[in-house]
Amino acid sequence: GAANAVLSSGATRLVLREVTGAQPISRRLVHVNLDVDDIQSAYERLRESGVRFTYPPRVVNRGSKLEVWAAAFRDPDGHGIALTQWRELAEA
Repeated sequence: GAANAVLSSGATRLVLREVTGAQPISRRLVHVNLDVDDIQSAYERLRESGVRFTYPPRVVNRGSKLEVWAAAFRDPDGHGIALTQWRELAEA
């Protein structure tokens, strides 16, 4: 669509979206989501490297069959970055 671009390589897609009128830095705004296979492992590796997280891995959305886990941090310019992982819910 207008003001959007999608860059694709294999299973990776990067969506660039022009946003006008947004505040420069919003505490609740995530600028980049990085989907990982193992959020806990990625979180621990980054933390050991000195990354200071806004919040550790936790469930941020739950459906009937899937839940989304996320852990967030800020880059040196204050932009929000989140690690995300989709997990299937165990059958009850």
